[in-house]
Amino acid sequence: MDYQTVIKRIESYMSKFEGDYPDWYFGITKDLDEKLFESHKVEEDGTWIAFGADTEEVAKKIEKYFLDKKTDGNPTQLEEGARIVYAYKKNAKTTP
Repeated sequence: MDYQTVIKRIESYMSKFEGDYPDWYFGITKDLDEKLFESHKVEEDGTWIAFGADTEEVAKKIEKYFLDKKTDGNPTQLEEGARIVYAYKKNAKTTP
């Protein structure tokens, strides 16, 4: 999915829930299940969204956009195959 479409869809999803950008975590991965559900402890029926970006470079641009908006998250190294961008609303059960 392209840069603008992913941003619009994630922001549209985020707007449905109370809170601001810092209430959300944003990341990139090539293994969504491992990263989202195992590492971050997000519940499968929790408040999260994910999309496959067109390329790793597009995923990095999307990540920069959301980190610049002050979502929680750490800039990731460009990694081959890491094109899945995800965001989740943090809560007491998630890490962070």
